[in-house]
Amino acid sequence: MINDIKDAPIVSVVMATFNEPKEVISLAINSILSQTFTDLELLIIDDSTDIETIKTINELALDKRIIVYRESERIGFVRALNLGLRKAKGKYIARMDGDDISIINRLNIQVSFLEQNPEYAVVGGAINIMNNRGVITSQRFYPTSSFKLNMWSIFRSPFAHPTVMMRREIVDKGFLYNENFVKSEDLEFWMRLMKNNYKFYNLKNILLNFRIGEDFGNKRSGSQLKSNYRARYLNFSWDSPFRSILSLLVARIYTITPQTFIKNFYKFENTKSNSK
Repeated sequence: MINDIKDAPIVSVVMATFNEPKEVISLAINSILSQTFTDLELLIIDDSTDIETIKTINELALDKRIIVYRESERIGFVRALNLGLRKAKGKYIARMDGDDISIINRLNIQVSFLEQNPEYAVVGGAINIMNNRGVITSQRFYPTSSFKLNMWSIFRSPFAHPTVMMRREIVDKGFLYNENFVKSEDLEFWMRLMKNNYKFYNLKNILLNFRIGEDFGNKRSGSQLKSNYRARYLNFSWDSPFRSILSLLVARIYTITPQTFIKNFYKFENTKSNSK
């Protein structure tokens, strides 16, 4: 579907929400509304059942840049993301979560990069790690160029998911999140795009305050790691056999590593800054 909608915004921000506390969701939404880049729409696909969350979103949606979508029953996070991608009108599509905070010039930085570097399809960036109280505890930087990202992707996801901005041509060509992957939809998406030769980049700029819940380590173990392995297996590329084989090997090792070690690793990582 080619985007030929008259007066379409430059950027569509897709946010899937589910029962975030009103103070948290307010910060997330306002961090988009207060961006220095203003030619945007914010698509909120709200799966919430909490009355206060729904009320808060409705109040903020008085801003005409916000469009709220709700289904008659819960659809889940991945289906909500895909609904947002399909509804997006912008030249560029940015991701955002309902519990994070975008830095005020985030969209401006990413749009400028994509305008000046047409060879890249997706751009992410660095993040501040923030606890549930809103206190920044560490920072995380990602490899920048496509080659470094390809190597990094053997071990980890190439992006901090809520920081990404992509060209809408990706969606126009039929690429959406795989709804069979409810725990690693982002990794599977990036692996599939890499298999189809799309180029990635991460900016050194910190683009977002990323909120880490107390159960973050639990979400990165067990069935999550098995899902990561499936995502890599599904997108094995004979064009990059060395990377694909190593990726599968590392992912398998993760699945048999004691979960206590995995949890402690993420706990350490989220309280200690890594280097640029």
